[in-house]
Amino acid sequence: MMRKTHAVPRGLLVVFSVVLLTVLGLAPSASASVLWPDEQAMITTSTYRSTYVYDVGVGNAISAEQFAQPAVTAFYGAQGGFDRNFMYWAPIVAIDRPDQFWTRCVGNAGGLCQNVQPGSQNISAEIGAGQIHVKYWNGAFIGVACGNWNHGGTGPVPVISGTKYEDVNGDGVRQAGEPGLAGWTIDLSFNGAVVETATTDAGGGYSFALDADQFPVGAGTYTVAERPQAGWVQSHAPAPVTVGYGAGPANFGGNDFGNYRPATIGGRKFDDHGADGGGAGDPGLANWTFDLDNGATAVTGSTGDFAFPGLRPGTYTVRERQQPGWRRTTPASGATTVTVTSGQVTGGVDFGNVCLGAIAVTAPAGVTTRVDEAGVPGVLANDPPAPRTASGTATVSGLLPGTYRVTLTLPDGVFTTDPDLTSLDGKFAIVKTITVAECGTSPVAPAFVTSQPGKITGGVRILVPGGTATAGFEFMQRGDGPRGTLEYNDHGNGIDIHTSDITGISASGTDAYVFGHAVVGGVTYGFRLHLVDAGEPGTGDRFELLLSNGYSAGLGQTLNGGNVQIH
Repeated sequence: MMRKTHAVPRGLLVVFSVVLLTVLGLAPSASASVLWPDEQAMITTSTYRSTYVYDVGVGNAISAEQFAQPAVTAFYGAQGGFDRNFMYWAPIVAIDRPDQFWTRCVGNAGGLCQNVQPGSQNISAEIGAGQIHVKYWNGAFIGVACGNWNHGGTGPVPVISGTKYEDVNGDGVRQAGEPGLAGWTIDLSFNGAVVETATTDAGGGYSFALDADQFPVGAGTYTVAERPQAGWVQSHAPAPVTVGYGAGPANFGGNDFGNYRPATIGGRKFDDHGADGGGAGDPGLANWTFDLDNGATAVTGSTGDFAFPGLRPGTYTVRERQQPGWRRTTPASGATTVTVTSGQVTGGVDFGNVCLGAIAVTAPAGVTTRVDEAGVPGVLANDPPAPRTASGTATVSGLLPGTYRVTLTLPDGVFTTDPDLTSLDGKFAIVKTITVAECGTSPVAPAFVTSQPGKITGGVRILVPGGTATAGFEFMQRGDGPRGTLEYNDHGNGIDIHTSDITGISASGTDAYVFGHAVVGGVTYGFRLHLVDAGEPGTGDRFELLLSNGYSAGLGQTLNGGNVQIH
């Protein structure tokens, strides 16, 4: 037994055990006080894992220094002593009976103070499996003994545990099917200092036993932290773990860490030559900008490829920034929504665009232009739709690649030598089929003429459906304007034309054009007469008559007889 420092009344002997708990008590008077201000130093010192007896005189308090004296008797040494790890789940039992005396334990077989002297309070009946908290002892002494009797230290040890998992969807919550990650190092810190490390097992699990015999731990704040690994981003980390004295859980689980590998969304911007929405064989387009709904942007390279790397798993929408003069062929909605998981690299987010073209018309004022689709392949329709109209010299732009029919309707007084002149609704019109290429401008510039000096004479016979036609003519351009006469008889169809209404004459070399009006069946129509003087004997000459009502004769023929003279 240790040396007494104070006189102790007969039978006044108290048993103490030091564990990882707050040791508190009350002073002999009515006021409260802390027994040992250097408590933390005591509970983290392995020498206090012992049980011993110390006698205290009535009215005196035990000091830290006195309590720290090594036990000279192994009072409970054979039983293994008190285990400092047993402070987390044992309920505190207050033994508050100042009218009774306790004597020291006579024996220790089977537990804490299993046997006491007859007539004394049975401590084991009061403590059960809990903790002793002695408040009074004959009004003179108050002490605290905290802990559970642990035979040989074999009882449960408080554990902090958790799992390291791959956060496949990046939401910071572990779902079924998200795998554990092995080989990650987890550090345990107590009051800000690392006291232990663990490595996650095959299922990602780790644990720390708060064994005061192995490293200095006690009640307080614990933190667990993972050591980062390249290529991973943390999405979930546990909060600090508070471990207190007294009643509470022994297992602090669920301290999980979630990490994900950044994902990538990639695609390609291509020039959709066929406007069919498919990019096979089509070249990429550089310097196009794409936006992700998280605020990121990407610009296509020389091959048209773009990518958004470093993404947290989730669902994203990709949109392109349109450029003037282009139409998107795919995707139809203008955006693509993609869901990526941890480490996933997603390609194929492709956008196709076709470059628009134009038709540039050169024509005098008063000429009206109409553009109709003749053949526009692909998945798009022109917007605004055809037909498109214009007047005079104009450009019809924003056209999808394809073929178009361009109709230029001529008013009176506008003359053309264009070979594609035809009649349309009682008027002359130039009708051409034009191909519009990507990013191209297709010109339509018919030959329009004004009256020029010239004199044309002749008489001819030509073949017409049902027979022949004959004509005689004389035309002259003078200072006061064009004049002349045309006598024409279609013997096969009974059409007779006699006109002196000549509005224009244009003669150049071996070609001459005469414009005017003719009355057919009581209705006045415009006419254009194309004459060719191929030289003598006139067999290679031509007489080609076209009326705005659709009647024509001699087109593409040489004369069946007669002669044309251009002077």
